[in-house]
Amino acid sequence: MSPASTPFNSRNKDVTTKTVLVCAWPALVLATVCLLPFLNKAFTIDDPEFLGIAQQVLKSPLHPTNFDICWNLVPYCMKLYQITPGNTLMGYALVPTVLGGAAEWMAHTTQLVFVWVAILAMSSFVLRMGWSKGHSIAGALLLVAIPPLLPMASTAMPDVLALAIGLVGMERLAAWKDERKWHQGMAAGLALGLAGIARPHLVLLLPLGAFFLLESMKPREILLQIRRSPWLWVPVVTGGLVLVTVILATRERGLLLTFPAVYSGREHIRVNLRSYLLFLCFPLPLAACWAAVQWGPRRTALTILAATAVALLVGITQLILVLIGGYVLADLLWEAWNNQDREGLFLGLWLLVPLPIVYYGHLPIKYLLPCMPALILTCFRLGSAVPKWIVRTAGVLLIVGGVTYSLLILRSDAEFANFGRDALNALIRPHVVAGEKVWFANQFSANWYAPLAGAELMIPSIREPKRGDLVAVGIYEGGTETLKTFPSSTLVQARTHKYRFGRTRGEGAGLYTNYFGNWLWTFRSGENERYELWKLK
Repeated sequence: MSPASTPFNSRNKDVTTKTVLVCAWPALVLATVCLLPFLNKAFTIDDPEFLGIAQQVLKSPLHPTNFDICWNLVPYCMKLYQITPGNTLMGYALVPTVLGGAAEWMAHTTQLVFVWVAILAMSSFVLRMGWSKGHSIAGALLLVAIPPLLPMASTAMPDVLALAIGLVGMERLAAWKDERKWHQGMAAGLALGLAGIARPHLVLLLPLGAFFLLESMKPREILLQIRRSPWLWVPVVTGGLVLVTVILATRERGLLLTFPAVYSGREHIRVNLRSYLLFLCFPLPLAACWAAVQWGPRRTALTILAATAVALLVGITQLILVLIGGYVLADLLWEAWNNQDREGLFLGLWLLVPLPIVYYGHLPIKYLLPCMPALILTCFRLGSAVPKWIVRTAGVLLIVGGVTYSLLILRSDAEFANFGRDALNALIRPHVVAGEKVWFANQFSANWYAPLAGAELMIPSIREPKRGDLVAVGIYEGGTETLKTFPSSTLVQARTHKYRFGRTRGEGAGLYTNYFGNWLWTFRSGENERYELWKLK
């Protein structure tokens, strides 16, 4: 059974600013209410990297990654451009935050603005794709509710920016296709070009946008369309020029968008592909929407319950979800291709945009965030074959459940981040005030808060502590490896933490990286919530 769809060339021509605002305001309010309590959440994980880019931009705007960074994933310090495939746009966006003192609330307010932009673009895009105002309202609410939008909006990482700018590019491209106004085309080109600077895999939005502009899937008709109106693809060409110009202007060496060898390899493909397919089942609702059409709502609910019970009993929950996710994705793509369904194929290809990342060191769910508009519209198409009352009920349950889950993630992740900030300050500052020398050699929270507390960065073979000095480490931040360098040392003090609202890192939870697991949140406890201060003998 193929999903019902809207005519790909039959758009809502009257998409006004007032209409978009009317459709977007519930989602705008929801996102703001959910995120305001977390404006002062501490920086953690990769936040210091992007704040460091912002600091470097102020020194040398065209060399945003030409500074040393000392992550413990490798046993030495290196230039940032050696370990990152780009991602520099967020650094430019954080310049006002750095100029304002690098306060946490400034970075998170910036992210909230990006969320607002994404919501407005989503509301408009749904309308331009031929859906009703009700769908526009629901689409924006689902974008906010389904993880990982809200959790990633409480960081200083570029995933929400990537979603916002990529979605703006697609929305402006849809407006250009409908109305042919040059300001729409230029805005589309600029946004689509910059999307690849926010997250490198979004360079694929450019060929995807070119496909979106086609009126047929038949080669002969495609050639006739290109001959008839070649200027239609000017925004895509403009986006390519913007992308190449930024790369050439800011690269340090090599191609800015290639994966660094230290973090990539074929050995990552199997694990990352499993994660990608699993995410399509949970927390993303693609598999559930597909099943509701194929089997009917009642049978789908019973099947989900039975599959969950069996999976829990035999301990292969993730494998079952991976197989389901793979089958659903393949079925959607095959049906779209077999039926010459250009809208279905367009949305399916959009869902495939993160696939090149399987070669990278990890594939957390945040890399799928820019695909959320395609997933939501696919669910709308699938829902067209289901009775309206069921769709509305399921939509409400999905929004309520998604927001609840997102808030659990937000709360526990804030606890994780704030513990790092508070523990480092408590361990380091009193000793620095007392005149003692304190060093640190960790990543994540320590990279930002240890220097603020007065500690000095340890660089192997270049700048190392001496006998009698203190070294602060975080166990989850590579501290165990750091301590192996100093076997003759004594534990002076430690700070431990037990989570009250679950965890987002370790023990099967991997909000930021699937290296630790594919679930975004878990109640499991662990033994590594610990920061320590050691004295060298």
